[in-house]
This record gives sequence, C-alpha cells and structure tokens, in this order.
Amino acid sequence: MRKLMWFAVGFVCACLLAVYALPEGWLPWAALTGIGVCVIGTLLLRRRERTSNACPYIRITRFLILGLTVGLLWCLGYVRLALSPARELAGKDRALTVEVSGWPVKTDYGLRVDVLSEADGRRVPTRLYLYGKTPELEPGDRLAGRFTLRSSDRTAAGLETLSLRAKGILLTGSGKVETVEPGGAPLRYFPARLSRRIFDRLGALLPADAAGLPQAMLCGNRSGLSAAVQEALSASGASHIVAVSGLHVAMLFGVLLLLLGNRGWQTALPGGLLLLLYVLMTGASPSVVRAALMLGLLLLGPLLGRENDPPTALALAALLCLLANPWAVSNLSFQLSFAAVAGLLLVSRRLERALLALPALEKLLRWKAPSLPRRPRYLLVRTLRGFVRFVCGSLAATCGALLFTTPIAAAAFGSVPVYGLLTNLFVLPLATLCLTGALAVLALGLVSSALGGLAGWLLAWPVRAIYGICKAVASLPGSRLSMDLFGVAFLLFAGGLLLFALLRRESNWLRPLGAVLAALVLAVCVQGLDAASARFSIAALDVGQGQCVCMVSSGFAAVVDCGGSDGSAAGAEAAGWLRQHGASQVDALILTHYDADHVNGAAALLETMPVAALYLPDVDFNPESRAALERTALETGAELRYIRGDETLSFPGGSLRLFAPVSGRSDNAACVSVLYSAGEYDMLITGDLDAGGEYALLEQLSLPQVELYVAGHHGSARSSSEALLAAVQPDTVFVSAGRNHYGLPSEAALARLEACGATVYRTDLCGTLEISVH
Repeated sequence: MRKLMWFAVGFVCACLLAVYALPEGWLPWAALTGIGVCVIGTLLLRRRERTSNACPYIRITRFLILGLTVGLLWCLGYVRLALSPARELAGKDRALTVEVSGWPVKTDYGLRVDVLSEADGRRVPTRLYLYGKTPELEPGDRLAGRFTLRSSDRTAAGLETLSLRAKGILLTGSGKVETVEPGGAPLRYFPARLSRRIFDRLGALLPADAAGLPQAMLCGNRSGLSAAVQEALSASGASHIVAVSGLHVAMLFGVLLLLLGNRGWQTALPGGLLLLLYVLMTGASPSVVRAALMLGLLLLGPLLGRENDPPTALALAALLCLLANPWAVSNLSFQLSFAAVAGLLLVSRRLERALLALPALEKLLRWKAPSLPRRPRYLLVRTLRGFVRFVCGSLAATCGALLFTTPIAAAAFGSVPVYGLLTNLFVLPLATLCLTGALAVLALGLVSSALGGLAGWLLAWPVRAIYGICKAVASLPGSRLSMDLFGVAFLLFAGGLLLFALLRRESNWLRPLGAVLAALVLAVCVQGLDAASARFSIAALDVGQGQCVCMVSSGFAAVVDCGGSDGSAAGAEAAGWLRQHGASQVDALILTHYDADHVNGAAALLETMPVAALYLPDVDFNPESRAALERTALETGAELRYIRGDETLSFPGGSLRLFAPVSGRSDNAACVSVLYSAGEYDMLITGDLDAGGEYALLEQLSLPQVELYVAGHHGSARSSSEALLAAVQPDTVFVSAGRNHYGLPSEAALARLEACGATVYRTDLCGTLEISVH
C-alpha cells in the first residue's frame, strides 16, 4: 500500500484548508481535533483493521487523517515562527539594512528587488520597491535606508492576496536607498550570477529577435521576450514553453542521458548536481522543484533497489515543496505543475493506448511495405512507426495535462486558449530543439565567438518558426474562451464528465475526450455569436496602476490609453480582450497624454495587433515618450493623427468625439478627453485632467448626461470635481487604479462619486470591469 502517498495527500489537504478555508485563529483547534481523531481512530480501528475485509481502506483513511493532522500542525508552526514575526514588522516606517537576494527589475518608477531584511534579529524575505535613482545592484549587495513595510498578504488597497506569500515573500516595502555596500560574491548567489551570465551570453550570440525564447527556457528570465510574443504564446496555448517547468527539466534530463548514457551512479551523481544547479538558476519555482525531485527519485530508485512509483513520487515531491512553505500550495506554478502530472498519470497513458488501438493506426503500424527492398523498407517502416507513436504520445500527453490544468488556468486568468492542443503538436518538437540548441550555442561560444554566433544564427530559425506558429494561431477567430456564462458552463460539463470517467475507471478515453472537444467547439461558437450580437462592449482592463479602456461596437474597435504597472503587459491585455470580442484590428488607438501609466503598453499593442490610426495630443510634454510612439507607429504601419482641435470619429451606430487639450500649463491639464456614444449610451473619459481642466472643458462644451464615467486621474482628489459630476451625472463610474504610493483612489474623490449617486467599481478591487449591451 502507498502509505507515503496517502500521508502526503493528507498533508496537502491540510495546507489547502489552512490557506483557503480556515482562519488562522482556528488552526490550533483544527490541529487538536485532528490529533483526537487520530488517537480515537487508532484505538477503535486497530482490531477491525486486522479482521475486516475493508482493511486497505481503513489504512488509507488512517494515513490520510495522520497527514492532515501533521499538516495542520506544520501550518500552525509556520504561522507562529514565520508569519507572526513578519507581521510585527509591518506597518512601520523604519531604518533597515537589507541584503539583495535577487536581480532587480526595472519599473516605470524605479526598481523592484527581492531582499532579506534584517530587523530585530530576524531575516525576513521582503520585496522592496525603490524610488528615485539607485545604483546598479547585484545579489549579495547590502542596502541601507528607510522603508515603509507592509505584510505581503495585503495590497496597498487592503485587498487580500496570496501571490507573494506563496513565493515565500512575507513583507513588501517602499522607500529610497541611502547607502549601498557591495557584497562581493557569496557562494549562495553563484546560481543567480551564473544565470545572468548565461542570459547575457545568449543575448550576444543570438539575433536580437530570437534570443528571448532560449533565454527564458534556460534561465527562467522572460525579460527578453517582447509583449507581442508573450501575448501570442499565451493566446495560442504555448506559454508553458517559456515558464520553466517539468518540461524543461525533462528536456535537460534527456540531453544528459544522451551524453552520459544510463550508467548508474556515474549518471545519477552528475545528473543530480546539474538538476540542482538548474533549479537554483531558474529561481526554484515549485514546478521545477517538483520535476527535479521526481527525476531524482527516478535516478536513485534502481540504485537503492526500490521500484519507481510515479504517484508516490509525485506526492512526496508535493510534501517536500510544502515543508519549506505551506502557503506554496496557492502558487499557480505549484497547482498547474502537479495537476499536469496528475493528468499524465491518470489519463495520458490510457488515451495513448486507445489512440494506437484505432483500426486505421493499427493497420498503419502493421504495414511492412513489402514492395520495397529490405534496407529502405526497414528505414521507412521504422520511421513511420516512430512518427505515429510520437504524434499519439504528444496528443495524449497534451490532452491529459490540459484536462486537469484548464480549470485552474481559467480561474486564474479568466480565459483559456482554444487551440492549445494543435499548437503544442507543432511547437513542442521545436521547443526541444531550441533548448538543446541553446546549450550547443553556449558550448560553441566557449570555443569561439564566431562559431557560437553561427550556431545562434541557425538556432534563430526554429525560434522564429515557433513565434510564427503562435502568432498565426493567436490571430484565428475564437482563439480564447473567456469565462463568461458559456465558458463556465463548458468547464462544469467537462469537469463533471472527467470526474465521471475517473470514477468509472474509464479505460478508453476517446469518447470522453471527444465529448469535451465537441462541448468546447459549441461554447466557442456560442460565445462568438453572443459577442457578434452585442451592440457594444466596453472594458476598463485591470492593468495595475494605469489606464486602458477598450471598446468594440459593430465591428469598430477602439482603445483609449494603454498603460499600467507592468508596462508592455497592458498592450498584451488589450490585444487579448479585443480578440475575445471578435476584433482583428484596432481602428483607433487614442492616447490622452504621455504619462507612462497611460502609454507604456501602446508600443506593445502596436506590435501585437494591426492598428489603423494612432491619435496623439500635439503637446510638448514628455517628448521622449512621444518620439518613441511615433517611431513605433511608423514601423508598424499605423497612421499618425495629431489632435489639434476637436474631431469626431463615426462608426456604425455611434461616434467617438475627441476633445483637444483645453490648457497647456501642465501635462495633466493638456489631456485629450473622449466622449463615446453608442445610441443612447454615453461614456466620458478625461484621462488625468484635473479640476481646472474640467472647469475649462465645461466652459467650452455642453457635455451630455453619461451612463459611464471613467474617473479622472485614477480617482485623484484633484479630479472628478463636483462641477463635472453635476454636469454629466453618471450612473456608473469605473476607477482604474492599482498598487501605488500616491494614495489613489483618494477618499475625497470616492466620496464625491458616491454622493452624486453613481455606482463605483474599481479595478484594484474587482479586476477588469466590463459592460456589454445587446
């Protein structure tokens, strides 16, 4: 009996309860209850366990309860020893000395860097947001300054979040650095430094347009990938090839076996060391740790005389991951990785056997080409059989993984790629070639930069092929199934069918899979028809601290502003939303002004989707941003239109009125305002216009009463004046804001918005806000 597996399953269930269901105050009582159940169950069931025919099920229950109890006790200890001390440091502005533990990431406002903070004798993993000028930082450097700390389980708006705690980061902070002390090169930061050297070396040896994918696969660093490429990978269902996971570990393991062969300890020892180095280089995400542990057990099992048992190895890997941080169970990487492997174990093997048993494929596998000479016949038959088995194996593996990971991805991202099954059939072989090719480029680069450059030039072609396939698939109609009523109905049907097949211990998975695929086609078609039947759809996208408003009406697509916390990610978000609503191009991209949080995703949108015209205010503020946008527009073929006076863009069933800046005294005052009208429905967007600009706008124009108002300047106290609200009398207000140190949206603005009778929705609390009218 798999005692360890059932114990580990109970431990994982305890972590899930502690993270998602039980308040922290209930953990001691839950643990005590578990101890009591264990003791009483052992006393009552011991005699029955020896005599009953249900002995295996009784033992399984005992080990499940034991794992559950130990897991609850472990979570309680983690709260007392790690989380509580970290909370005591939160909410304070204090002088700190910290040690940089990761490479910094540039933001529009400074740097984001992970550190180990030292306070009251404790070393706490912390994520700092540094503002102002900061020197170049490396892992091991020591920083000193004053920082405002906050517990990582709360956003700046007070919303609960688990994303950082799931990664082991217990505090966040913001402030300015006063002194920097170089830390030398501690051995524990060698993997991070090696990863950066490999990243830079690949960037030097490969063409600029092809370096990002090999860099992401080998180093876990996706900064070399453009937003357009990342959006194409996501929309086509191939984003897992750049999210370092078990796939990459398996590829490297295959290369290792090819070079060393299976020679017992001679393979296991260097293989284990290389896997450990790769795990540390790529940041030790749960998916990589899981894959490395399972492969390590696969290597050690025969050497120790133990049989390899994949379910037990999977459960043990989960147990070891959660021992370090029980809250890692909420990490999306952890959930997707373990769900994918569960699908491979439960479904893929059976599905592959069912595919190979199809009459047409059976006949093809038995074909022996009798009319050919012996040697050509042997090569042809062997190649044909290998190709058929490869295709069936790839389809089965992808289907098994998707069946279990799709519900998780849908809950996390709000949509799922539709064509991922076909995309992976073509992309996975090329991805394997890219990873092995990147290793060859590095090896040849050590011998000669010329040889490495030649190998890099050759490797660029399969990389470009992956990009081309993903972009072509992403542009297909219905490439994403969004989680509206039809998407949720599909997931419920597919999940229920999957559960029914598992309970029946289905051996032939072709019929359940066929039913799921038919339901998916139906959901996509119905969703497409529903989008086409809508008179218009408007959305304020959740782009963090920034603004991006998209609208689709009668085949006309427009975007007002495109910027946010993660820079170019706003462009990818806008492209994804537009494609979900049937748009194949942007007819008008309108930027109200040139602040980064309104324009830093516009270039990515221009590169991701065709844009017919880019509308810019003709003002002199932020000339560098303006010049960069003009260059990108010219490179991508978008027409440049400057807003020097009021103009109207008409489309079937409505219009967009663009109001030129009413003042040039500041960049916020020099904002373009937009009035969107579709039939009797009106929406007003004023960008970052302040109260003075709003008064000037009201003096020049007669604004109608609007159904929707996008709050000015992300809910700033100096915008959304009482005069403007009295003039437009909005029914609904969207506030586009995210994590920021400006205190947006302000209490004063929110009070004015509520006082005028409007219903207020915020992207920092509700995510993407959308209105559709049929």
